[in-house]
Amino acid sequence: MIPWQYFPFFSSRFELRLGVAPLGPGQPVLEADEATAGELREKARLLAEMPEYYEQALPGSERAQREMAAVLGLPGQTMAEIGAIVAEDLLILRATGEQELIAGHLCFANGWCLNDKLGRPLLEIHAPVPGYAEKLGSPTRNLLERLKPGRPVGRLNWSMKPTNRLDLSPRWNDWLRSVISEVTAANAGERCFLRVERQTLTALPESGCVLFTIHTYQQAVATLTAEQRGLLLGVLETIPPEMADYKGLTPVLGSTLRWLRDNSQ
Repeated sequence: MIPWQYFPFFSSRFELRLGVAPLGPGQPVLEADEATAGELREKARLLAEMPEYYEQALPGSERAQREMAAVLGLPGQTMAEIGAIVAEDLLILRATGEQELIAGHLCFANGWCLNDKLGRPLLEIHAPVPGYAEKLGSPTRNLLERLKPGRPVGRLNWSMKPTNRLDLSPRWNDWLRSVISEVTAANAGERCFLRVERQTLTALPESGCVLFTIHTYQQAVATLTAEQRGLLLGVLETIPPEMADYKGLTPVLGSTLRWLRDNSQ
């Protein structure tokens, strides 16, 4: 389920924005709930299958990994040790220069994987996002460079998928296409899931890096409140076609819109 405070829409129109805010009192970097035990079991299963696919680090990132563990207050000194005991996916980026991705423990990715992104600059990583370079590139760069120790920030990202599988990395693309073909206007509410990433960024001042965490929450569209379904309907009606393509919405968009129009009053 998506906690109410992480529902991503405040208006019924699509908006492309960074949406970053400081974490307040009672808002930890890491979260745990009734789903965490199952998420950790799923992480362990994936890592047993393909450890080199889900956990990677560049030489020279060891200091940042140790600092990550210390900042989080958790035992262990490596990405592998910490990633196995928290629900979040963990990524480390350099805060300056090209802001490359230098280490990651990424089991629940949405359409990407470390094989494609490790070692690449932040701007290049986000190149597929429509409008990112023009609208969000400079604000994101400035955010990483100016992030203060002890003052983590958070934001939300969203998509919609015809499955509640947490790992949607590219290894599942063929399977995902087969699932998409089963979505209809009659079953879209039950078959499609709003997927929300609660993302945080924390400065690692000694290593000059930033810890980026992703906690994935998801919920069947049919189980959203009437108000939430109405907001989602408005967003999907106004999302630009290129953004719908990027988010993987296009194949199920028509069916979901028809379902929402019949079930949002």
